[in-house]
Amino acid sequence: MVKTYISSKGQTTIPAKFRLRWKSSAVVWEETPDGGALVRPVPDIMALFGSARTAQPRDPAEKRKGRAAWGDEVAKEGRKS
Repeated sequence: MVKTYISSKGQTTIPAKFRLRWKSSAVVWEETPDGGALVRPVPDIMALFGSARTAQPRDPAEKRKGRAAWGDEVAKEGRKS
């Protein structure tokens, strides 16, 4: 157990030992029924990339469609900035 403090701005620091173990820069706070809180790391989505591999061959056309859709989303985000 590690004790941290809440600043006057309502912020707290996540101890380094947890940040290093979690390898995440984001956390989720979950309220428990007893009024406490659970703090959990948000997994880095790119760390999950390739974890659902299958022996089934991929359809190249589906791969192209997926990449095109992803590119469209990235372009939309760029226009919002």
